[in-house]
Amino acid sequence: MRQRRNRGEVPNYFEPEEGAPEPLLAKCSRRVRFEEVDPLRIAWHGRYVSYFEDGRVAFGHQYGLSYAEFMKHKVAAPIVQLHLDYLAPLTFDELFTIEAVLHWSTAMRLNFTFAIRKENNQLAATGYSVQVLTDLIGNVIFFPPDWVMQFQEKWRSGKW
Repeated sequence: MRQRRNRGEVPNYFEPEEGAPEPLLAKCSRRVRFEEVDPLRIAWHGRYVSYFEDGRVAFGHQYGLSYAEFMKHKVAAPIVQLHLDYLAPLTFDELFTIEAVLHWSTAMRLNFTFAIRKENNQLAATGYSVQVLTDLIGNVIFFPPDWVMQFQEKWRSGKW
């Protein structure tokens, strides 16, 4: 899946399904905290996964797919695949933006891509995660529950 690309471009990690609606985007901003950096004042590489999570949380609040909503419906969404490309380091107290994009899928999965941008819009990292929907004991859900179908209908009709 590794692609050569311009460092300013976010790769196309997921091929769109035929007739799929446009992906949904959420953004959030934050600063690199002291606890997140190494002795060189560079954000530790393991923190970027947490930054992706910040993007997923912002997405959930914006589009009604928060973790509280999942728990309300007794559904979990464990990550089954995660990919991360580091492009430029983030440093202590640097302001950055996380873009979380959900790509349409008819399968019971969440295909997110992420871009972390420095204040000057330079890409610091890109990546993706794949989450499957399960019940709370880990059984995979193959057919969309009513609340997921309502979310998909709203998305497909362009009401976001």
